[in-house]
This record gives sequence, structure tokens and C-alpha cells, in this order.
Amino acid sequence: MRHGVILAGGGGTRLWPASRRTNPKQFLSLGTGQSSLLAATAARLAPICSEQLWVVTAADQAPLVQEALPTLPSGRIIAEPAARNTAAALGLAAVHLLHQDPKAVMAAIPSDQHIGNQEEFLRVIDLAFSAAEIHEAIVTVGIVPTRPETGYGYLKVGDGVSGELRHIDAFVEKPDEATAEMYIASGDYLWNGGMFFTTAARLLQEIREHMPETGKGLDAIAAALGTERAQAVCDSLYPTLPKISIDYGVMERISGVMTIGGDFGWNDVGSWPALADYKEADENGNVTLGTVVAHEATGNIVVSDEGTIVALAGVSDLVVVRSGDAVLILPRNRSQDVKTLVDALRAGNLEDFL
Repeated sequence: MRHGVILAGGGGTRLWPASRRTNPKQFLSLGTGQSSLLAATAARLAPICSEQLWVVTAADQAPLVQEALPTLPSGRIIAEPAARNTAAALGLAAVHLLHQDPKAVMAAIPSDQHIGNQEEFLRVIDLAFSAAEIHEAIVTVGIVPTRPETGYGYLKVGDGVSGELRHIDAFVEKPDEATAEMYIASGDYLWNGGMFFTTAARLLQEIREHMPETGKGLDAIAAALGTERAQAVCDSLYPTLPKISIDYGVMERISGVMTIGGDFGWNDVGSWPALADYKEADENGNVTLGTVVAHEATGNIVVSDEGTIVALAGVSDLVVVRSGDAVLILPRNRSQDVKTLVDALRAGNLEDFL
């Protein structure tokens, strides 16, 4: 069967102050038209794997997942006892899938992305599922780039396999601006959108080979599933696993990975200016969420939460976010500084605001 595995355990600090530990990015709507980014992701996958949908999340976020997805069947929330990054998280998901379905084919999909063209998205992921099944390979969906972006990793695309399916020659880290421009000009690179497709058995096999400590722990967790010891074993072993991403731990170490390019209005909603990529601006270029009044103000990103109002006059190219007990104001071109501010809050013993 085809299984959709949604990764929903992140923190989304670049969208502070709306995204916080108690209500991180994937549980926010952010103008998507759905109750949350997570709910939008689940709805997007429903036509292909609605009966086999899983969510991997942090243990303390499991109630938020259930609230966001009230129709998700019992047992489909896989709660991590500790944050160990995506290699362990997806390995844990594979363990649960194989316990139910020894021939499980899985799609690993982040919970916090916006997709503009649902029909094209479904077409591409159907191709990716089919390629993983036919070739018994690990298949990624790379994103057709629209600009020389320095904030994303890239996939260097190689020879064709069949149809739209091509080999990946290399996973490339986030480039500087000149290198990113070279990538775009060459036409040989896709953005790494963090989506991939494979059999659960193949994923665990690669983890055992390239991350033996993680593989050993996951095998012990798998052996306990279905017994009264299952939760205790997971709670004991999982926090000891190495904390590493699936890209570093597995994808960059193996050969034969394939990719299909996706051009379906993808946005990782990774910072406040990303709202402008999918939400229409007003006649003065302001993108707003909530109740906002703008007078002689242009090119701003402005967010107010329910029951509040933000008013601006005579300012341009700012990010202004009012959420709960915090207000964020910074130049639009310095949106990545949100992470620096979050670090400063931690350093100043102001974590109650995170």
C-alpha cells in the first residue's frame, strides 16, 4: 500500500512570534485557506493515501495534531519521545508502517509547506510513488527553481531514467548568491523540497548500513511493537539515537537516488516575506493577515492576530507581526534575523515568550 508520512515535529522559529513551542508553524493557518498548514498537507495527500496517512510529531505536540486532524484514525500519530531530527523520525515511521504492512511504500512529506497547484502536485507524487515501486529506488521530488535562492539545498540532476524521472548526481548544500545564480543558469539543479518516496523496508535497510547505531535502536523498537513493552522500549532507546537529518545520514551517502521535478507552486513558508509568494498584495504592495490599517505605507508584510489591529503610516518594506504577548518589527530584507532575535530571547532568560 501507499502510505503518506507527514513530518510535523518542527518548531518554525523563523516565524516567531506567531510560531512558538506551544503552537509551532505547522499548526498555523498563515493565509492558506485551511485551518492549519498541517491540515492543508493532510487534505492534499488524501486523494492518494487517505486510508494510510500517518503523522510523526513530538510527544508534546500529539494533542495538537489530533486537534488539527480530528478524523485521523487511532494509532496514526507516531510520537517521538525526544527530538532526534528526520533520520530517526522517518526510521521510526518506517518501523510502524512495516509492522502493519510488510510491503509499505511511503511518501515522506513536510507538514509546513504551501502548494499552489493541487492537481499538478498529485500528478507528480503519483509518478514518484510509481517510480519507487517499479525501480525499488529512493525517489525525491525536487522543486523547479524560480530564482537563485541561497536559503535552500539543491539537487544536481543527472541522466534521465524514463519519462520525467532522472538520476541525482549530488545533494548540494545551501550556496552563496553567485553559486546559486550559476545553478539556475545551468538548468541542472532543482531545489531540495524535503519530499521523498521509497519502500519502508529499503529506508530501514539504508539506515542500518549508513547509521548502524540508529538502525540497531530502531530494530529493538520494532521487535517490541505489539507487546506491552513497546512504549517503554521506545521511550528508553529513542532519545539515545544520533540527532541527524535524513539527508546527511542517508541520502547523501547512497547512490542510485532518483528525482522528478515538481512545478506546482511550492513554498516552504520559511520566513514572513514568503507570505507574499502566495497571498495577494494590496494596491500598495502590502501583504496583510488579520485586521490592518495602512496609510501611505508600501511593500510591508503585516500580521495581526484575532482581536487586535495593526496600524501603519508612512513606512515601507517592513515586517510587522503582532501575536499574543509579542510584537516583531524589522526590515523585510532582514527577515532571517528573526532567528537571531529568538536566540537573544533565550540568552536573556526570556524563554516564556518563545
